[in-house]
Amino acid sequence: MKEEDFQQIVQQYICPLLAGSVMTPELQHDEHQHAHELAALTGHGQTMHISETKKARCKVEIKRNQKFTGDDVKLVKAIVAQIVENFDKTASPYQERVIGYAIEVGICHFLSEHNGDLLVNILDSFDSWSARTYEGRKPTFTIVVDLNNPKKVTQSHPLITDFLDHDFFAPLSNGVDSGVLVSAQGALLEYVDFTINSADANTFAPARFISVANCADDNKLCLTLTNNGEVLIFKDQKLFFSKRNGEWNYYNDDSTLKTMPGASIEVKKAMYETILDVSFARTGGCLVAIPYANNKGLIHDDGNSDDSVVKRADILENPTSMKSRVVSRLIQGRKFQELSRAMRKELVGIDGATIIQYQGEILAVGAIVKISGGSVGGGRLAATRTLAPFGTAIKISADGMVEAFKGNADGECEAVFKL
Repeated sequence: MKEEDFQQIVQQYICPLLAGSVMTPELQHDEHQHAHELAALTGHGQTMHISETKKARCKVEIKRNQKFTGDDVKLVKAIVAQIVENFDKTASPYQERVIGYAIEVGICHFLSEHNGDLLVNILDSFDSWSARTYEGRKPTFTIVVDLNNPKKVTQSHPLITDFLDHDFFAPLSNGVDSGVLVSAQGALLEYVDFTINSADANTFAPARFISVANCADDNKLCLTLTNNGEVLIFKDQKLFFSKRNGEWNYYNDDSTLKTMPGASIEVKKAMYETILDVSFARTGGCLVAIPYANNKGLIHDDGNSDDSVVKRADILENPTSMKSRVVSRLIQGRKFQELSRAMRKELVGIDGATIIQYQGEILAVGAIVKISGGSVGGGRLAATRTLAPFGTAIKISADGMVEAFKGNADGECEAVFKL
């Protein structure tokens, strides 16, 4: 593989997986051809060097503000190994598809070093079902893989991939309330009712899938196919990966939380939960957090100034419009983190921006933002970029894409993370 090809792969495929990471333009050279890791951290953990092979003399460097984790390094190693192994075997027109599948295989081997092939085969069946219907509907599944269970495939414990593609299996798991449990070898064990695990609310999973996430404990993986063809993978009782619009997303909540605004971990968690809920509900929304000092810059006292970004009528303090009066009555003075997940999701889903302070006080819901002329992109993105210089603004698209921006020292808008 050419050096420039490897750089492009890191920039196009690896950096987007690791929220907030960017590739530095210059290659790092190692004059000594000794064995080293495909990926390794340097400095204070905010820099990662990635190599094509263990003896490559050139390394690609990526950086981000928050530290990379051990899981980040392990994931990059697994994906790079798969891409490099298969890249040169394929002609140029097909290499992009090969890279996409290599990422999927790498993720599976990251999740289970010894049983990655089983996970690959399950995902292949999911891919097949995403293009099919059963009795006029799109089937949904959740397969729970117990990596601690060594049960082998027998006549009475058939292999999951031997029957997952059969029509009769389509009604046996709805993906949210029920699924099937298999061993690390893929042997069918039993039916699983997820509703019995839903008492303890898990935070770092979409609200709809909390009971599924809660089942992903004690070295279990939950692989879910949704009715719109998305794939969700839960591990350690939280969402770990999703495949949406054909692209894989990696949810390292520790790293993402460190980029979130807020004066406390409770505010950060509430914002992250809401981002997941709105994203997977596909309602779209805009969530903004600003420090108290920036309140006056957002709206002038008279509310009529041409410089005002948000109308006074949209502010919940002393509400005047019907919308602000209704929302104010429902919120009843509570902070953002004190509201239920369902309520937060529905408030952010209102057309306009939900604006909170770093302490969680809710300033506005459904606020209409004055956008400057010449803005690029759709209205929601333009509003998000307009609000970013006041703090941190997060756009959740109706297709589930999440983009966060903040203001820099020059008062301009810069990207924070993307999911």
